[in-house]
Amino acid sequence: MISAKQTVSGALLLSAAAAPIAQAQAQEATLTPSRPQGAAGCLFWRSPEPSAAPPCVALQFAAEMEAVNLRNKGLRLGDKRSNKLELEPLLRLNAQFMKNSPVDGGLELEWQRVIKRESAKPARKQTRLNLNQAWVRLTDRVIPHTEWKLGRWLYRDEREWLIDENLDGLGLRWKYVDWSADLLLARVNLWQKDLMDRTSRNTDPVNIIGVLLRRQLTDDWHIGLYGFNQHNVSNHRFRQSHYGIRSYSEEAKRFNHWLEAGFAKGHNKSDRIQGYVFDIGATYAFKMSGIKPYLTLGYTASSKNYTQTGLQGNEAKFGGDTKFKIYGETLDPLLRNLQIFTLGIGANIGKKASLDLVYHDYSQLRREKIANKAIALSPKYDRQTTRRLGYGIDLIYGWKPTSSVKLETRLGIFQPSARFASGSKASSPRSQPASFAAVELKIAF
Repeated sequence: MISAKQTVSGALLLSAAAAPIAQAQAQEATLTPSRPQGAAGCLFWRSPEPSAAPPCVALQFAAEMEAVNLRNKGLRLGDKRSNKLELEPLLRLNAQFMKNSPVDGGLELEWQRVIKRESAKPARKQTRLNLNQAWVRLTDRVIPHTEWKLGRWLYRDEREWLIDENLDGLGLRWKYVDWSADLLLARVNLWQKDLMDRTSRNTDPVNIIGVLLRRQLTDDWHIGLYGFNQHNVSNHRFRQSHYGIRSYSEEAKRFNHWLEAGFAKGHNKSDRIQGYVFDIGATYAFKMSGIKPYLTLGYTASSKNYTQTGLQGNEAKFGGDTKFKIYGETLDPLLRNLQIFTLGIGANIGKKASLDLVYHDYSQLRREKIANKAIALSPKYDRQTTRRLGYGIDLIYGWKPTSSVKLETRLGIFQPSARFASGSKASSPRSQPASFAAVELKIAF
């Protein structure tokens, strides 16, 4: 099953000089100013004068349709296979206030209809009104070299390796010459996220304290180190800390690389967390006219008692214009007692399209039962006869024929090793593969 996601995005700018909201591409309509200038030094309608004041309010609207299907989630055989289908139409409103002013703000509201279907289970339907973001920011025009953000805001680190989450609290960004740092003091869903569901407020008071330090060595080469702590302050049953160093060059034209070396320590109830992780890889782009091919090699290893933060996205690009799960779309593993070899080939087809074919080989560093929720699949019969788990192949295609239209397709398959059986008997055959598919269409106007 291929999923479909359709985004219809339009922008209405009530401003003096239209400016795009983060990650928004909006076309602007010329309006006549209703008055010379607002009280805060901005116009409420667009002015034809290029030197006019900054916008008071910029609005962007989007409509999306997403469908995701995961087949044979339990790694079974024949009619025992279980499938999962999710449909998520949504409408989104983004607003930015007083952009380019010393103090500005942002808001993101999202209406969502979630429909989930699983084999042998009735369909589940839920309507949500999510408050994704609501923040106020003090720019570096207030305090030089710093940016303060208070409220609910989205934070993503490099390759979404530590965190891809909306946080409630305080964020501080400092930048001076080639150095920069982010300080995070926050919680996840401290305030109610779904305005139609009071239970969407997180009742577990897990404090997050994070510091990410970076230095820019060249135009496209950065190094950094981080410390990231999570602590349930009510019962102390959950506490984990992550420390590490990193190097990356995502924006290089010919050679991109990444390097992560980290350590985790803590506990989650009775589960002890203490281990290391190492992730290294590179992408090399070849010089060719028309089609511009690139090659990616990567290796990842995480020890038995290591685990990621639980807030990670594990999404990035290798060389094209489309993000995808860097450790595999179908298995989508958490880095814990896992070894992954990655080989990818891809090409930018002109300026409008890119294609990636990625192979992952999975094995455990120590042969044991797979940790709960460590992978997206739920194998019922794991014989644990070998460290090898299997291999996965992903195909990712991105096409952008115009500035307002983009199509993204992600297909994946996971071929399990002999340790995964279709039944409980010793003579039961090996499980059949699992597969994943998704399509995303974005239309902006």
